[in-house]
Amino acid sequence: MSLGSKTSLHDVLRGMSHVADLDDNQLDELAQSANLRHAAPGTQLLAIGSDDTRLLFLLQGTLELLAADGAVRVVHDTDRAAQDPISRLRPSRYQVTALTDVRYLLLEQQALERLAKPCATSSMLIEEIGVIEASPASNNADTDHPVLFDVFIDLHRDRIVVPSDPVVAIQIGRALQQLVDDPRRLASTLAICPALSLKVLRAAMATGRDANSIRSTRMAVKRLGTEQTLGLTVNCVLRESLRSNSAVVRDRLRDWWQRTMQIAAISRSLARVSERFDPEYAALIGLLHSIAEPVLLGYADQHEDLAQAKTLDDVLHASRQDLGRILLTYWGMPHEIVEAAHLCNDWKRDHPGEADYTDILLVAQWHAVAGDERHRQPPPSHEISAFDRLGVRQASPRLSQHIADTALEIGKRADELLSG
Repeated sequence: MSLGSKTSLHDVLRGMSHVADLDDNQLDELAQSANLRHAAPGTQLLAIGSDDTRLLFLLQGTLELLAADGAVRVVHDTDRAAQDPISRLRPSRYQVTALTDVRYLLLEQQALERLAKPCATSSMLIEEIGVIEASPASNNADTDHPVLFDVFIDLHRDRIVVPSDPVVAIQIGRALQQLVDDPRRLASTLAICPALSLKVLRAAMATGRDANSIRSTRMAVKRLGTEQTLGLTVNCVLRESLRSNSAVVRDRLRDWWQRTMQIAAISRSLARVSERFDPEYAALIGLLHSIAEPVLLGYADQHEDLAQAKTLDDVLHASRQDLGRILLTYWGMPHEIVEAAHLCNDWKRDHPGEADYTDILLVAQWHAVAGDERHRQPPPSHEISAFDRLGVRQASPRLSQHIADTALEIGKRADELLSG
């Protein structure tokens, strides 16, 4: 039961950095989904595995977060971690219990994402890293590789770089300079590089409260304007392209780029099977689902064993799900993008209800890598339930041909770009 009046709720919301700049109407809308509560010491506020759609914000007092492996974290209202939701992931990875008298706020996650600016401070990072450390996969040496700690240190310091393939980035930078008067073609060309697309998307999301309404590179370019987009892109090309002495690392970045481009294009085609899906958003999810891979490749030269192709491939594959989820959550990406990254290796994924964007991603990945000996092979399509949910188990010859043509066209575009 809520213990706060409308006035007190507004006062509390006004004091939260994520929503302080909402106007009165938006604040009213957010307040409708809010509950201001008190709890006595020993009260359990959230259980491990909870799917509660509300996010918990600590206002006063001290909480204990107990992970499944017995690890304990204590959060005080004066901690920086209290500025963001407590145990944000769903299902919840923590049991949250009041250690003192506490005052806290529950807010519907969808309402917060729709109205507020993205939150990306250290509390989420602390929780996410704890989840990786406590994960069953942490028994796998590939997910414990020291390269991950390098990434986490820089993430704490807010200096993560998503490197581009230098040849691709330079060619795109040159092409974009000829398109400053053509926003649509500029956005289409920009989408050839997932790393540059991400940077423009993040910059566009930072410009306003309706950040999660930006669902394509085209919308991001429209929000920023072509001049600002071009300036940002040129700066990233100059400063954030991959510089590696390892032929293996360079080869893996090129392979990641080509594969990701194919997956994005096939995702766009598959999204057209139903009017429920936005093809441009599906393509964006395809572009960003494996963004952890170039991040890891940017650190590979610091670890001698990652010059070996098999070791590098194992680390990339084992780490991309959890690290991708961490990075995309930290950057305030919409939950469909975060979920797709988190489940991109989960070929056995099953869920009730209709198909979703993650199903599209899994089927697109299957088409992009099946039969290609350079990549880990997925299970046969009949073992992947996403095919059934999308209704493409027995795809029409027309759809199958369109998917094949899409992959071929992407390959041609990539070759044309790299040849200048």
